[in-house]
Amino acid sequence: MSRTHRDGATLLFDPSGTVPTPPGVYRIGYSPVRQALNWDGAILATRSLTDVARRGRSDRGDDHWTERAGALVAPLLHASALKGETLGRLASRIDEREGDAALEELRDRYGAHHPAVSLLQGVLGTEERERSGIWSTASGLFAGMRTDAARAAAREAPLDINAFLSGPHHLHIVAPSRHQAVTTPLVVGLIEELVHATYDRHAEGARLLLALDELANVAPLPRLANIVSEGGGQGVLTLACLQDLSQARSRWGASGEGFLSLFATTVVLAGIADRPTLELLQQLAGREMVQTPTSQNGPRGRPRGHSTSWVERDRATLATVAQGRPGLALGLDASKTMRWIQLTPAYRDERFRHYLERSERSERSERSDLSRER
Repeated sequence: MSRTHRDGATLLFDPSGTVPTPPGVYRIGYSPVRQALNWDGAILATRSLTDVARRGRSDRGDDHWTERAGALVAPLLHASALKGETLGRLASRIDEREGDAALEELRDRYGAHHPAVSLLQGVLGTEERERSGIWSTASGLFAGMRTDAARAAAREAPLDINAFLSGPHHLHIVAPSRHQAVTTPLVVGLIEELVHATYDRHAEGARLLLALDELANVAPLPRLANIVSEGGGQGVLTLACLQDLSQARSRWGASGEGFLSLFATTVVLAGIADRPTLELLQQLAGREMVQTPTSQNGPRGRPRGHSTSWVERDRATLATVAQGRPGLALGLDASKTMRWIQLTPAYRDERFRHYLERSERSERSERSDLSRER
């Protein structure tokens, strides 16, 4: 990893293979096989795969097959890593239901009583009908890795995690919408590997900022709630963007309902049309007592006196939350107190002006190059 400017290296991970690499940006790859060089890494990589497969499921039968598939995949992942095999070869091995060679490899290396050997031997010794179901479920875990683009991305130079966490480097993970269904396992696996590495190196000063735009589509981390709740104390800060809470409910089920509690600070922009989200925000805004003046008129309509009464009403209406105010956003702090906050355009903020000016210079340079070519 080499530095391209004073802010560190800019890296790109594109498992779809459809995004051009801008000048000065370096492509990196990710493969769960590389993560599985040690047994603990194989367990973590397999858990990412099974968590993605379980997302949105509530059937306990499905959960059984996914758990058994994980027990099969973890030893196969580890064996493939030890043999230096590619992700494509591993996926083909699982599709072809080849497990004996991996079992021999693990037994020769560790003996008969290592967890990897015991797990794989137990699954391969299961009754034939159940074993067939386990292999089928395991094959499904690798559905997102059957494309040529995903396998090519797995062969790219891997991210040097130690170097990445040692400086102010940037990694951009991209996945066009038509590819998101198949790229999710690789995206989730890479992010979770970075998160765990930060936890391990937190005492040494490692820090990681996860800025997750289009969270529900590009990076639907199954364990997002755990990362947000425990990450702050272990060096991982999470910024996440959602259209509204309906996306959270769809992706994370019951835990998605608690996202407003999970994140310490929330900024709400105008344009929300999901009624449950609007009603929740309205309830958080609370109610207030407002003075209401009244007038008493005589028989001929002449004023006879004035009085003041107190009326309880919502601090924010559904329309107010949905439509917002020009130049403002609703903010919720850690105590869930709601207030209007001023939005500052990036070009007016000294912290971001440098980046905008650099982008403008790059655009002018590219236009100049095109003019010279013509």
